[in-house]
Amino acid sequence: MARREVLAGQKYQPTDSTSVWEVREMVKDAEGITHARLMKVGDPTAIKMISVSALKDARLYKLLPSVEEAV
Repeated sequence: MARREVLAGQKYQPTDSTSVWEVREMVKDAEGITHARLMKVGDPTAIKMISVSALKDARLYKLLPSVEEAV
């Protein structure tokens, strides 16, 4: 099954953690690789950048359903 594209507002959970991270924006590095800038839900001071390919890897991250999908 193809994984959908990574978009601002989506929430991901690392497979080895209970923390939840929200995609704030997409950025390209100098080599043209797209990364997602993530903010930890509940702690806006915790920010990290992850490559889109890592976010799409089900061994590393789980896409959480949006509020609209859960209804």
